[in-house]
Amino acid sequence: MRCSLRVCVGVTGVCGVLLLGLGIGAIFLFDSLLHDQIKKNEVIKKGSYLYDQWSDIPVPIFMQFWVWDLLNPEEVLQGEKPAVRQKGPYTYSERVVKANITFHNNGTVSYLQPRTFTFLRNMSVGPENDTFTSLNIPLITIAELIQNERDIVKDVVSVVERLAQETLFMKLTVGGLVWGYNDSLLMDVNKLVPGLLPSTEFGLFMGRKINGTDGVYSVFTGEDDVTKVNIIDTWDGQKSVNYWSDDPYCSMINGTDGNFFPPFITKDMKAALFSTDICRSVEGEFIRESSVRGIPTYRYEAPERLFQSGDINPANKCYCQNQKCLPSGLLNISICKEGAPVIMSSPHFYLGDQSLIDSIIGMHPDAEQHKVYFEVEPLSGILLAAGKRLQANIYVKKIGHIQQTGNVREMFYPVLWLNESTLIDPVNADKFKSQVTNNIKLMYGVEYALIAVGCVLLIMFIILFVKYRKKQSSTVLGTSEERTSLLNGDTVQ
Repeated sequence: MRCSLRVCVGVTGVCGVLLLGLGIGAIFLFDSLLHDQIKKNEVIKKGSYLYDQWSDIPVPIFMQFWVWDLLNPEEVLQGEKPAVRQKGPYTYSERVVKANITFHNNGTVSYLQPRTFTFLRNMSVGPENDTFTSLNIPLITIAELIQNERDIVKDVVSVVERLAQETLFMKLTVGGLVWGYNDSLLMDVNKLVPGLLPSTEFGLFMGRKINGTDGVYSVFTGEDDVTKVNIIDTWDGQKSVNYWSDDPYCSMINGTDGNFFPPFITKDMKAALFSTDICRSVEGEFIRESSVRGIPTYRYEAPERLFQSGDINPANKCYCQNQKCLPSGLLNISICKEGAPVIMSSPHFYLGDQSLIDSIIGMHPDAEQHKVYFEVEPLSGILLAAGKRLQANIYVKKIGHIQQTGNVREMFYPVLWLNESTLIDPVNADKFKSQVTNNIKLMYGVEYALIAVGCVLLIMFIILFVKYRKKQSSTVLGTSEERTSLLNGDTVQ
């Protein structure tokens, strides 16, 4: 049954306005429902979607190491530049399962975060017992520890050095440098000067292997305020670290533990995390919209100012020690690593002062390979991909009481660099899509469909209305002409 033009115009207009209103209303309704659903699931409590992801991280994590093999040790002792080549990666899978989970009445939960590492030969260039030439770090460490001790202690160490036939450079295995080995020099010194050293073993990541954890975290559960979920309240019972000066900027424990972030992230927000590897908090800056396995993300990167010298960036002045700031690109963490003269940087001194790159033959910084980044799904705050790249360096100089330092030049010697990375696997990506992304797309699809259909009907209404008005005008005009004709005819008669 065909409707009259007038009825069609009315029905089309009413339907268009109705559907457009429903579409606009759906935006607010669905967004409210979405936020309510996220608030319900994105909290740390047993039974929530987030709890399982938080307590037992399901996505694969890899720890990769590249060691620096010294090619010219004899020349370096004579004052020449070190020439190095990187060997790697040596890859380990990393398993993170939280332990000692305890909920508290103040809206926080505390836990340990033990990590276990499994060597992956198929993802490595060689076995863990691959050897290379590196710095004798225990020798340098002892020299640093006794700088202000009595001369007699320095003489004892010098004797121990000769007895143990120590050299400034030595052959090491990859596994030994990373996870630890019994060092003869440390054992001899420990016998002669009991209590001077914390251990007779040495390894850059020995603590992770032995203890498996990096402290007690206490974070907000998000039940009181979902925008604070996983934000650190205290670490090892402290609200700030005591490594640096009293400056609140350097000492703050800010952000999350880096496993995931609070929901509802916006582009103007900084994604903050606390890293025990460098004993400080880090703020990632929004770079661009991106995607990981088809899931929309925000990409964040560590800014250049992270390791910028305090002489250039006044905010970093509090990281300078003994009133002396290091060149840009370096962070002295010896204060929080039991006195070992460890200096952190980005791999290959990326974003560091050019003098650092020039001081070592073999440095080739590259942004894509050496920057720190992470990809976050903004509505849920779930971390989908990340790459934490750091390089461990040792401050080296000629030391009078340590004969084997020879005529070595003052430098920051690179020992190894690492990439701790994660990328959500296809199975968990599909699971995330089915539980989060696809539902969001469906809701947005309904919203846009209602708005689109409403707009189409309104356009049709306008077209039909114009057509109806033209027809009305034609009818009125025709009637007027007939009347005029009739009147003229009457006059003629």
